[in-house]
Amino acid sequence: MYFSRVRIRPDIYKSSQLARVLEGNVYGCHQLLWDLFPEQDKRTFLYREEIAREQIGPSPAVRGEPLYYVVSQNKPIELEGSLFKVESKEYDPRLANGLCMQFDCRVNPVVSRQGKKHDVVMDAQLQFLALLIKSHGLDGALPAKIDKGIYKRLLLDNGGAGLEAELSQLLAEDSRYAERLGQISGLADKLEWAIKARVDQALTSWMIKQGERCGFTLLSSDDGLPKLQNSTYAWHGLQQKTAKKGEKSGFSSVDFTGELQITDAEKFRQTLFTGLGRAKAFGCGLLMVRRLGNR
Repeated sequence: MYFSRVRIRPDIYKSSQLARVLEGNVYGCHQLLWDLFPEQDKRTFLYREEIAREQIGPSPAVRGEPLYYVVSQNKPIELEGSLFKVESKEYDPRLANGLCMQFDCRVNPVVSRQGKKHDVVMDAQLQFLALLIKSHGLDGALPAKIDKGIYKRLLLDNGGAGLEAELSQLLAEDSRYAERLGQISGLADKLEWAIKARVDQALTSWMIKQGERCGFTLLSSDDGLPKLQNSTYAWHGLQQKTAKKGEKSGFSSVDFTGELQITDAEKFRQTLFTGLGRAKAFGCGLLMVRRLGNR
């Protein structure tokens, strides 16, 4: 296996509109990176796109340029006149059960309901809002169309003091948000924070289940909460698929950072090589790890 750092050649990046074309275009990035493996008919690589922030080191990057980290079975081939500058090294991490590591990953978290895949974030929001609506006897006023905005408006217009008390209780019981409760004023703000708390719980549960399947467990802090943070929830449209199917097509992604402990070294190795979750062809699933220095 190989771990590679790939960037657009500085002269091309500075003198062309390529960066604007690639911005947000996960399908285009996927196709261009595949050109680094000209003899492969099937994708055998993972990648993650990041934005350069530093301009120091032996290979300085242009601030704001896209960088691609790639894990692949075969070494990327940098052909003459290539769009990319590639730096590769063999990737054979030393792993053992009990080893603790810091990790970063971008994933496409989904949950299955009645045989269909649903975005974990949107599913958690809708399930939570529907539960609140039912608990306050407002389900009779629900429209046939499932719409988060309508659900929230129904609660804010009719929930009153009872809803505010329930939301306050939910936030007070969540140690991640209890300290902020005194700074949150108004029913609308409490509802937004309660939704965020429920999303955090759903994403943490998703990652815990991935660990059970992939050979790791999340480490916990002194308060018993998993050492895990999520950020940068985003929707990525796939225009090419939309054009073919005639309907909206795409996927969501979430960035995770945290700390883990390996429970099954072989399963974890395979996860490093084959990725975590879905949408791996479009920049999701690559687990980037490093050892924790104090363990």
